[in-house]
Amino acid sequence: MARRNARIRLAILGGALSLLVLLGAGGATAWWVIQDGVEQRALVDRTHAMIENLLETETSLIEAVTERNLVLSTGGAQTSDAMEMALERGKRNLDQLDEMMQSPDQRVRLATFTQGFTQLGQRLRATLAAQERGEAQELMPLIREATRDRRALFRLSTEMTAEERRLLALRAAAAQETNGNVAWLFGGMLVVALLIGGLGLWALYRHLHGNAERYATLAASERQAQAANAALEESQGRLQSILDHARDPILVVEGDNTISVVNQAAAEQFRMTVEAMIGQPVQALVPAFGARSGEVLGMRPDGSSFPAEISIGQYVEQGRNASVCVLRDVTERRRLEQLKSEFVSTVSHELRTPLTSIRASLGLIAGGVAGEVSPEVRELLDIAYNNSERLVLLVNDILDMEKIESGRLEFRRERLPARRILEQAVEANRAYGAQFGVGFTLTPPVGPDADAAVYADAGRIQQVLANLLSNAAKFSPRDGVVEVSLAIDAGNITFHVRDHGKGIPAEFRDRIFQRFAQADSSDVRQKGGTGLGLSISKAIVEHHGGVVGFDDAEGGGTLFWFTLPRLAERLPMQSPLPAATGKGRRRALIVEDDADVALLLSRMLGQHGWDSEVARNAAEAFESLDRASFDAMTLDLMLPDEDGLSVFRRLRQRPDGKALPVIVVSAIADQGKVQLNGDAVGVVDWLDKPIDQLRLREALRQALRTSDRPARILHVEDDHDIVRVVSAVMGDEAQIIPARTLAEARATLAADANFALVIVDVGLPDGSGLDLLGELRHLPKPPPVLIFSASDYDAGTARHVAASLVKSRTENRELHETIRHLIEQLPPGGGPEAQP
Repeated sequence: MARRNARIRLAILGGALSLLVLLGAGGATAWWVIQDGVEQRALVDRTHAMIENLLETETSLIEAVTERNLVLSTGGAQTSDAMEMALERGKRNLDQLDEMMQSPDQRVRLATFTQGFTQLGQRLRATLAAQERGEAQELMPLIREATRDRRALFRLSTEMTAEERRLLALRAAAAQETNGNVAWLFGGMLVVALLIGGLGLWALYRHLHGNAERYATLAASERQAQAANAALEESQGRLQSILDHARDPILVVEGDNTISVVNQAAAEQFRMTVEAMIGQPVQALVPAFGARSGEVLGMRPDGSSFPAEISIGQYVEQGRNASVCVLRDVTERRRLEQLKSEFVSTVSHELRTPLTSIRASLGLIAGGVAGEVSPEVRELLDIAYNNSERLVLLVNDILDMEKIESGRLEFRRERLPARRILEQAVEANRAYGAQFGVGFTLTPPVGPDADAAVYADAGRIQQVLANLLSNAAKFSPRDGVVEVSLAIDAGNITFHVRDHGKGIPAEFRDRIFQRFAQADSSDVRQKGGTGLGLSISKAIVEHHGGVVGFDDAEGGGTLFWFTLPRLAERLPMQSPLPAATGKGRRRALIVEDDADVALLLSRMLGQHGWDSEVARNAAEAFESLDRASFDAMTLDLMLPDEDGLSVFRRLRQRPDGKALPVIVVSAIADQGKVQLNGDAVGVVDWLDKPIDQLRLREALRQALRTSDRPARILHVEDDHDIVRVVSAVMGDEAQIIPARTLAEARATLAADANFALVIVDVGLPDGSGLDLLGELRHLPKPPPVLIFSASDYDAGTARHVAASLVKSRTENRELHETIRHLIEQLPPGGGPEAQP
């Protein structure tokens, strides 16, 4: 046994020495290859440098002759600085070549070239001197000699360049041959190394096989020990991994909700020691543990807290349930979200306020408020107004994207004729298309469906169409045509915008509706844009229940399309703005610190038959209210001396301000709306800057109607769209108070049961709406009940309510008349007359 082990050790030692010898030989060979490669590279670089210097010398020669000819042709000075500079550069290049040239033949050629170059320079100078002296008979011989010298130099330079390239080819061939020899050498060494390694492995195998029996008993004992310690090692490894590698706070919670294991991150986050946390009830640190997922509040013993996202994993160990609770602190994320919100608020105010002045001023001047303007001035006004519109669209795109991300993008939907929407979009964007030499052709629908309508936000759908039409115009050829049309079927209305451009690149199709998506080709990027338009359009269309997409158009170009659900019923037309009563023109108080915006609001109100008074801060506003009475008030939320929301709350505490209609006109209107929440009673509308004059007109109309005290209706309905439809049907005749669940309806009735009508849907998330009927009958003044649901009812159910209507079968006119009669406590025409 000992002799065999000695032989094996000798074999292993011999193999190791052989490998060391091979490694040494390989290292030496590698060093030689590297040195040879460095030398070859230096030779190649020097050859390239010499060829480059020869070419530069030829260039200098050409420049010198050219400058000589230019002086001769123009009759300039005796000497030419440019020619001398070219000759000097050539001389420097020849000096560098002299330093680098090693071949004896090449050095002979270089000497000849240098001599010829110097001689040519002398002839060029002599030519200029002869012209300066006016010796025309000497001029032509000198020019011919210089030409002959220049050609000789070019031939010599060509020979030198060819020689250098020949030497370069020889060196490359030699290097290739060397590389081949080295490859064979390394291949042979690899084969020898593999043989030695194989012999070593065979010797090792024999050694291990010979010792197998001797170690059998030891291996069996080791396996038994490993099996006995497996559970302990697994537990220790799991806990060690948690403690050593987790960066987020981790709590291991036993079935009785006590903490058994914590990591150091958890101890630091809760500002406790690990020993103090073990054994504590988990609810003492995370009160919402087990009750909810997502974001929770972590409580520290010192009374402070931190927001965190919680993730809980369940497992079973030795028959007992346990949980692993992972907390991730989101304090920094909340801070960044707050910073983002503040930034967007600042952008809204600092950009939209001046844009309001610019855009509205240009619009008023173009509309003739300041008098007639000349055609030249009108053209400049149109340019300024169009570019201000582009800036407004850019700001709105960025803010709309932020609203979409945060879920705060609002929609004011109403019944709209699809054909009219398309016609307005084409007319509004026709001037934009003219900038690119592109026209729009509209193919209106014909037949009985020509007046089909959709339930949509007019401004948002116009925004979608503006994006599609502007894109089509930008990517259409000049003098091209963009075709716009509608396709109407029983359930949907499809808007088509087709251009005749180059089409959409294949690599861009998958991300065309993503944020900031733009094709990469230069001819596309030069069209401009933020890359947000199609992404915003997609979000708007999908919010309306539609779909947006594109196809390759037949004959070239692209066809963009989007669908909207079709409405079958027709809403009554909106009444015009009421005229002033016998008391004369109505008066409005404009609370606005920006003088330009205040002036524009005053002009806009004047166009709609209102007189106005301006207050630049809160103090002036209340002085005006003390001095005179007003029919409405516009309010900016960012005033120099007091927050606009505080001004609103103070206004509602005054006897003359409780019912005063208020129109919020501010760059942070949406933010103020969220902050006021349910306290915003009496706010007619929230207008963002830049001001939409049409919305301002509608807000004025609504302000004139606020004194009529519309009837309050409790609408118990979990579908927000249905609530909006009912609200749109009733218009200003009723105030809809929504309740999405039974619990919310009961809470609303407990707070205030003074409703003229209760509209109830049967299918609610937390029960049946019919459960409210008994509770309503026990109120001191039971209101009438209208069942408005998707289900039909039997006579027994209908006897307990004032009326019942079925969704999708009820026209808006019928719904409007039914609700109006119930509010007036009159039996609806054609409907049941029973009262609750």
